[in-house]
Amino acid sequence: KSTLLNKLLGEERSIVSDMPGTTRDVVEGRFEWNGRAFTVLDTAGMRRKAKVTEAVEYYSVNRAVKTLDRADVVVLMIDASEGLSDQDKKIAQLIVRRGKGVIIVLNKIDLLSGVPNEMEAIKDRIRFLFPVLSFAPVVMISALEEKGIEPLLDTAWSLHRQLHRRIETSQLNEALRTWGEEYPPPRGKEGHF
Repeated sequence: KSTLLNKLLGEERSIVSDMPGTTRDVVEGRFEWNGRAFTVLDTAGMRRKAKVTEAVEYYSVNRAVKTLDRADVVVLMIDASEGLSDQDKKIAQLIVRRGKGVIIVLNKIDLLSGVPNEMEAIKDRIRFLFPVLSFAPVVMISALEEKGIEPLLDTAWSLHRQLHRRIETSQLNEALRTWGEEYPPPRGKEGHF
């Protein structure tokens, strides 16, 4: 996550390390891309409670969870070389419960073996293991090699626009009427619910 933040901002704002738990505080930065302003928040990684041994890291994880409320679009970053964890599923549920837009980002694609259809197989596995996020786009990147970052930003902007799209009440009422006629609600003793 920190490598991606640093690439987006064009400066070393977050400490990059292979050791989990390096980012302790939320690191915030702003950048512009294709004439659009972005604010990005790099949080501490959310490891299982059993793996969180220091009090400082415990509070870092709590701040990371609270940061979800500030976000419009959450980038759920997964290490493509390590795969998915139960903790990733818990984080996904938190994101969905808070009603946030989410992009599943598989990082470190540069470390994959290069077997044909490997990326598609990984995406299929994610869809199978993350049914709660079946709607979420999956973007593959290598933050270190700066691959896939533009498609990630395009996806984030598209998702942001969808989340903030305003629909007129009359259009919504008409759509609900049409759907109600095509797929009527179940009947009870006294008629339709």
